[in-house]
Amino acid sequence: MLVADSLVAIGMATLSVGTVQEAGGAQERTFWLRNAGREAVTITQGYTSCGCTTIHYAKGKAVAPGDSTAVTLRFNPQGRGGEFEETGTIVYGPNGKRVALTLTGTCITSEETLLRQFPICVSDGLRLSANRFDLGIMHVGERKERTVVVLHRQEDNRQERITVTFAPDEKAPKGLQHIERKVTTKEKGKKKEITITLDVIVK
Repeated sequence: MLVADSLVAIGMATLSVGTVQEAGGAQERTFWLRNAGREAVTITQGYTSCGCTTIHYAKGKAVAPGDSTAVTLRFNPQGRGGEFEETGTIVYGPNGKRVALTLTGTCITSEETLLRQFPICVSDGLRLSANRFDLGIMHVGERKERTVVVLHRQEDNRQERITVTFAPDEKAPKGLQHIERKVTTKEKGKKKEITITLDVIVK
């Protein structure tokens, strides 16, 4: 049964730009949406998950049943690094229906950008995106996660994501706490412990 209004992606709703260089400038991919419904639909809005990505579409254009329209996502790698996954969302019809399109890839940054993204130096071969996180106010039974990214300089700047969790229980001291968590990585094949501090107010 055909619905009254429905935009669907033709082909993949996720496209990759592969590996790009920060100095190489913006990269883009075009998606096609087809009106699979029985009535014409109009695109009213488009937005993205990050300011590094823009979305281009025919705003206000009526798409007749069976017809298609192009939507382009454009990713600017300036100041970005590592793997990325950015989403552009199209809003259409009187009820504000949505269809999401995703652009993925890996950005190789300049040395200057890389050092800004990983300001914490652990050793000559390891740098961190951060080594301290503010968890704000937490109550017993609540759980929060933060992700620290480790940059392995001697492994072609490989990035390793490590998740740090905290969940206060009944025995947790109340008030402002500075919780230390040890995370483990490897440097030159040997295990290395890194201390991450979680600042939290336990209620």
